[in-house]
Amino acid sequence: MNTPTNRAAFPVELRCLFQASRYKVLHGGRGSAKSWSVARALLILGIQKPLRILCTREFQNSLADSVHRLLADQVELLQLSGFYTVGKSAILGANGTEFRFAGIRHNISKIKSFEGFDTVWIEEAQTVSKNSFEVLLPTIRKAGSEIWLTLNPDLEEDDAWQRFLVGPARVDSIIRQVNWKDNPWFTDELRAEKDQLQARDLDAYENVWQGHCRSQVQNALWKKEIFGANREPAPEAETQREALMATLKRVVVGVDPSGCAGEEDQRSDEIGIVAAGVGHDGIGRILEDGTGRYSPDDWANKALALFDRWKADKIVVERNFGGAMVESTIRTARRHAPIKLLA
Repeated sequence: MNTPTNRAAFPVELRCLFQASRYKVLHGGRGSAKSWSVARALLILGIQKPLRILCTREFQNSLADSVHRLLADQVELLQLSGFYTVGKSAILGANGTEFRFAGIRHNISKIKSFEGFDTVWIEEAQTVSKNSFEVLLPTIRKAGSEIWLTLNPDLEEDDAWQRFLVGPARVDSIIRQVNWKDNPWFTDELRAEKDQLQARDLDAYENVWQGHCRSQVQNALWKKEIFGANREPAPEAETQREALMATLKRVVVGVDPSGCAGEEDQRSDEIGIVAAGVGHDGIGRILEDGTGRYSPDDWANKALALFDRWKADKIVVERNFGGAMVESTIRTARRHAPIKLLA
């Protein structure tokens, strides 16, 4: 029978979406039809048998942030409105197939409730944190369940890149790089945008259109090359640390607070804690990084431990971002700790 789904077209590289595999990872630059093809494939598979499909990403503040609109558009393009009902918060098929939408970062308890789903589509997977992956991936545990990822590579350090694309290939994964050249429907408008960026900024072009990882955060003040060129071995023995301290004319411990409640609070930013010194040669050095997720009592004690170990002069904190709170918390742990609030 010549149905709309029989006539649905896909880039050659993405016909793998109809092969069974625990993981399907599509990565590459803009204009490659990755998301477009995944939406189309999932709708077709949802007709063939009832599927429960979760569409997720790291942050979803509203349905407008999700792939709901993309799927709804494909329902129309494939002439499937007689089968799929597009609702405000879900897309439902006549055979029981359902598409649900949720962000990961701020919905950890909700995400854990999706363990009975057949497929999860992680859009913009390059933005998903290590903790979010470690919550989501074991949640999708149904026999034969699949996890699909679409990502436009950003930094090599991103967890999705390290988890799925670095090291030996996983035997349970289909991994495809697709770029604009693989898209037979690449428009003239996109071609003009691509060509203009290539002429203006070749590095940006390689990331945006060719799908290569950026080597550093765009417009970063401190770059990996700077750290690499100026890194010195950390002192391992007490005598080595004392020798280094003898070269320093001043040492401070810096504290940058967050709303973290402790190590178990993986949704909050880490508490920044570093010991830094300036030598008699005028060169500044990061001596030790104690950054992590701590309760208020724990990070106060961590900062004081660095203060004692490096015989620091002061603990410094920015006045206009939690300075009074930091001072109060540390003074609860040590009444006379020397603290300086910076403007």
